[in-house]
Amino acid sequence: MIKKCKTRTLNESSWLAQSISDMMSAEFDARGVTPKRFVLEVLKIIVNEADNNDNQAIYYQNTEGKLEIVVCDIPSMTQYGSDFDREGMRSGLRGLAEKYKNDDGYTVFVNTTHDLNSATINVSDLMYELRK
Repeated sequence: MIKKCKTRTLNESSWLAQSISDMMSAEFDARGVTPKRFVLEVLKIIVNEADNNDNQAIYYQNTEGKLEIVVCDIPSMTQYGSDFDREGMRSGLRGLAEKYKNDDGYTVFVNTTHDLNSATINVSDLMYELRK
């Protein structure tokens, strides 16, 4: 008897969002709710917004052959939950920046001052660091 495999439905907006979602599920299954899972969720929100053509403040760019996400203004994303207000998003991005660095330094650059509230994510290097 041939066993029928379960078909996986792609519900996310992109392959990158789906990959991050898979990493979140694996982290939750292995360890439960952890700081890593929170920063993955922040990253997934940012990727979903970068995939949204209507959001001009968060977008992809290619720099020297590496995929980056530019966040012109770190948003409040309370539609994803109360943990993702502006401070929660800033905290999550700073957590990504501090925890996941490559040999050359940061993979996430977060600029938060009284008049500057932006970030640049080197997606290529960050995904490599997240999988280590």
